[in-house]
Order: sequence, then structure tokens, then C-alpha cells
Amino acid sequence: MKKEAFTFVRLRRKHAEEIVFWKYPEPYGLYNLDPTTDCINELIKEDYYACLDHGGKVIGFCCVGEEARVPGGYKEGIYRDARYLDVGIGMKPALTGNGLGKTFFSQVLTFLSDTYGTKRFRLVVATFNKRAIRLYRSLGFTDEKVFYSQVKEKPATFLCMIKEM
Repeated sequence: MKKEAFTFVRLRRKHAEEIVFWKYPEPYGLYNLDPTTDCINELIKEDYYACLDHGGKVIGFCCVGEEARVPGGYKEGIYRDARYLDVGIGMKPALTGNGLGKTFFSQVLTFLSDTYGTKRFRLVVATFNKRAIRLYRSLGFTDEKVFYSQVKEKPATFLCMIKEM
């Protein structure tokens, strides 16, 4: 896949029906979604966007606001500063680890900046995901706070990161 401009559209049912079946290898299985009607309905809320390649194929998605937050972050005060737009991303598993992350996430940030009129972003990433943390740091995100949260009934450690463009 070429490192070209992607198109962002509201995530539609057909995109969600594909995304819920994406399976990440361990230890990234934490990011696997449940292929249920409830999960599909969650993905087609207005806070989710599909990222399409030039052929219209889904290569990833992003979400903002409440949908991008990890529950344990509330107790830790992670989300108190409303100046930041919370962002979450997902890339098609077959495309991860192939050098597309920087192009993909850079374009996500540009799209969200243009769409929401902000230059301040916040994200939360599992601390074991060193590959993603390297990517986020390379794009100017800085570490804010480490905290714990339950995910799929298991405790996990997360890192909150912020960026001001």
C-alpha cells in the first residue's frame, strides 16, 4: 500500500461489520472487538470515522471524545482538562508493523484538527504497546500519566499522552 492521502468518512454499518472481525495477534488482542450487534451499533455512532484508501477499502478508523476514553482514566483525573480532544485509533491488523502508522496517524490528526478546530490532542495507550508509544512520541506526543484500568475484566496499565500542534 502506498503512503498516500487517505479519506475519512463517518463510520457506516458496512465498515463496522468488517472492523469487528479484525483480529490482532497477542499481546495486541486487548484491542480486538466483539463481533456483536451491540459493538457494531457502538461503532456507527457519530464519534467514529473510517479511514479509506484510494480504492475505498477500510484501512483503519478513529474515534473521539467519550468513545476514545479508558474508564480508569476518570478516577485518575485524566479527562478533567477539556481543552484536549480525546482520540483513539485502530489500523487493520494486516497493515500494522509495515511502516504506515506515521502516515496514517498524521492524517488522522490533520483530519481531526480540521474537523474539530483543535490543536490539542490526548490519547491513552496500553503500556505494553511499545510500537504505538514510539509512534506517538515520534509525532510529538508527550507522556502525562500512567494508570490502571480494567479491560475485558483484566487489569491493564495505560499511559496518557498529550500533544499540542
